Amino acid sequence: MSERINQHLHPLVGSNIRRLRKEQGLKATEVIAKLQCDGINVTTGIFSKVENGYNNPTVDMLIGLTKIFNCDFNEFFKQ
Repeated sequence: MSERINQHLHPLVGSNIRRLRKEQGLKATEVIAKLQCDGINVTTGIFSKVENGYNNPTVDMLIGLTKIFNCDFNEFFKQ
C-alpha cells in the first residue's frame, strides 16, 4: 500500500495538480493514461476526486505527475 498525502482539510495539492495539468494543455484522461502506462493504478473517478480534494494522492501518483508535468514536488505545495 502506498503512502498518501492528506489534503482533507486543505485541498492545495489537488488544486495545484489541476493548475499544472491545464498549464500543460492536458486533459485529465491524457494524464490518467500516462499514469497508468507508468503502472500507477488510477481511474478517472479517483483522479477527479484528487483534483477536487476529496481523495488523497499517493506518493507514487505524485512521482508520476512530476514526470508528466516536468516539475518538482514543490509545485504541488505552492500557495
